[in-house]
Order: sequence, then C-alpha cells, then structure tokens
Amino acid sequence: MHNQSLLNEYFSTKWKPNSNIHTYSGPSVIAQKIASHEQVLDIGCGQNPFRALLPNVVGIDPAFEQADVHCTIEQFETDQLFDVATCLGSINFGSRDTIELQVAKVVSLLKPCARIYWRLNPGRQDHADSACQQIPFFPWTLEYLNKLADKHGFRQENAQVESGASLGKSVVRLYAEWHR
Repeated sequence: MHNQSLLNEYFSTKWKPNSNIHTYSGPSVIAQKIASHEQVLDIGCGQNPFRALLPNVVGIDPAFEQADVHCTIEQFETDQLFDVATCLGSINFGSRDTIELQVAKVVSLLKPCARIYWRLNPGRQDHADSACQQIPFFPWTLEYLNKLADKHGFRQENAQVESGASLGKSVVRLYAEWHR
C-alpha cells in the first residue's frame, strides 16, 4: 500500500497541473469524446477541469478541495453507475496489488457498456519538483494495461506513448482507452 498522506501533501502543495499539454489525454481532448448525456467519474480529478467541460461529472480526489467528493478510489461509495471513467494520472502509485485493487474498483463503478480513459506514468520520477523522488510511481507499460483490460472484459484502443517538447524532454506518459 502507498502512503496516501505523502501523495496528498505532494499533489496539493508541490505539483502544478498542466493537463492540456497532453496530445491524447488533456481534458479538452477527452471531453470531445464524451456525449453530454453520459455520466462521468473523474478519478483523481485534481482541480476538477471536467466540471467546466461536461455537464454530468463527479470528480473524486483526496487532496484537492475542488473535488466533488474528497476521497480515494478505494473509499468512494455510490449506488450510481457511470458511462465513462477518467484516470488521468491517478492510478499510478504503489504496488501491483494496490494497482489491481484500484482498477477493479474503477471497473465496478461502470455500466456494462463503458469506457475508461487512461494517462499513466511508466514509473518515472520526472516531475519538475524534486520532492517527487519520494513518490512510489508504479512502472506501467501498455502491455500490462492491456492485460488488465482483458482481465476486466475491455478491449484496449488508441494506445499511445506521449512524450516530446510539449511535455518536457524527459517526460513520458502512456495513454490508452478501454471500451466494452
């Protein structure tokens, strides 16, 4: 298990959001793929950027006051099922067991015909602030994400590696969509 208080402190005080630099996984790009009637769960919503872009969003985050619900994905409870989940940098911390529990929880909150949009850190401590060296980033690969998609009855589509000048020369993130 990871240290949630360490993550909350780092992300609420050190990390600076700049999500629209992502070619595939910026909120404005993802929002164009979501119909206005769809119910969206934004996991690790940070400053809740989808709130301004989509009408039916529930943003959860343990570290940011802008979240609709202040909790981790493990703590989130609702009777509502969602059409779409966004996990844009939020399911990135801890052991394989922690990651698998979190992914299973996300899947349990979705309708039978649902999508998940992913942005994942492949284990790189490459944030601008050196305090990120304490963060236990999980070493994601697109192959492992595809294995989890199969396990949960999804097909992985549009898998991409995001890197380059817009992210900073040493920054690499993975993007993928799950559909079922």
